[in-house]
Amino acid sequence: MDHDLGWWVRIALDGWRDRPGPRYRRIAEAVAEAVESRLVAAGDRLPAERPLADALSVSRGTVVRCLDELEAAGIVERLRGSGTFVRSRPAWTDTPRENPASALLRRQMAGGGESIDLSQAVPSGVDHLPPVSGLDVLAGVEGHGLEPAGSLALRTALADHLTRRLRLPTDPDQLIVTSGAQHALTLVAAAVVPRGRTVVTGCPTYAGLPGALAGRGARLVGVPVDSFGIDAQAAHRAAAHLSAPVIYVDSGGGSPVGAVLSRSRRESLLNTARRTGALIVENLAQGGLHLEPDADPAEPLAAGEDAVIAVGSLSKLLWAGLRVGWIRTQGAPRGHLLRLRSASDLAPGVPAQVIATRLLEAVDDPWLDALRAALRARRDLLVTLLGRHLPAWRAHPQAAGLSLWVTLPVTDSESYAHLAARYGVIVAPGAAHCVDGRHHAGIRLSVAESPHVLEAAVDRLAAAWEHHSRDLAAGRSQAAPAPAPGPAVSGQILTSS
Repeated sequence: MDHDLGWWVRIALDGWRDRPGPRYRRIAEAVAEAVESRLVAAGDRLPAERPLADALSVSRGTVVRCLDELEAAGIVERLRGSGTFVRSRPAWTDTPRENPASALLRRQMAGGGESIDLSQAVPSGVDHLPPVSGLDVLAGVEGHGLEPAGSLALRTALADHLTRRLRLPTDPDQLIVTSGAQHALTLVAAAVVPRGRTVVTGCPTYAGLPGALAGRGARLVGVPVDSFGIDAQAAHRAAAHLSAPVIYVDSGGGSPVGAVLSRSRRESLLNTARRTGALIVENLAQGGLHLEPDADPAEPLAAGEDAVIAVGSLSKLLWAGLRVGWIRTQGAPRGHLLRLRSASDLAPGVPAQVIATRLLEAVDDPWLDALRAALRARRDLLVTLLGRHLPAWRAHPQAAGLSLWVTLPVTDSESYAHLAARYGVIVAPGAAHCVDGRHHAGIRLSVAESPHVLEAAVDRLAAAWEHHSRDLAAGRSQAAPAPAPGPAVSGQILTSS
């Protein structure tokens, strides 16, 4: 519908002058908030530029810039000869220009007080989910719902997904449903990691691994990770000197650097397990999320050795709000894990399992391809933005998964992470993922947010970095005396003899 100019000024844009930032952005933020609150709806026409400028006592150029911002964000569209109209909200996997985030996140872009959380590497929102019509979460459910291994329907759908899309032949009876990958790892640690045992892991590693091992007295030993995954030779050397070691492997792109395990390293790790008696725990939470169109990842380790225990989560593929994960194992460990799972209060409820089942059944190859393409575009956008606004940072584009690892030119990113939070962006500092002290200069950034949120986040990260750099420079100037005069040196590195 068309609201008159007075309604826009008195109601939709009320209080715009009290917002922070330049005037064009204050007006844009007010419009975005009106859309988010459904005060205005898709198809509503905005006032013409000149009358709106006069009513707000701003220049026409300010209004034009405001509408440019809103159009670039996908909130409005301009139709020549007809006016400017509020757009409907497209799907999560559309192209960046055709894919605005919610208007709440636009407020973040516009400089509002909301924080942008890039520390959570999970899909943002639910717009990307496959369509499921007529969802009745309790239709067809029978019995009390307290199944020790989880819903048979979910385990069947999950087994089919793992078999067809991750090339991991799986039977429903091999699966135990958990409330996410962290719950799965905690159960596995309690069941198969003896107290005081050493766990070998690639570093940087999954931030939740130390928590899963808490109370076990386990010692973590880190070995390098590169674009081909965990260094299998280093893992072998570490395992060869241990008694029945455990090797933790992120093989599906779930490591902070988004590495995909190569075929040669896969075979090497399996040989290490057979020769040393090491137990391999494989995290496939981000399995299948390889980002390059021609990628042909190796089969999971668990496909080549039945003794490998695989864990995963549907949070990375579908939605974190489901809180549904899984363990794939068989034999004696399965019985112990079932007893631990039955005693746990964290198992997901029947409604979550039913929804997860329906969504998994709706997942097909075109949907997965669209999801990967959207993540690839967002990764590339984030790398480009960081290169443009933060050239001193070194981004490591991931081959798979939902997060980008970035190395900062500092010894420890922790203080910068705290400062970035004050600027409205939450990041995961390297220390949270590091067990050997070599990656404290890194940060992990989610690429799963919308393009417009990523743009806003980089703006804030750049402002926080400028502040941090000033603080570092001030600290150095106060701590160190002025250098003694000496000859100018160009293009040389001076070292002491």
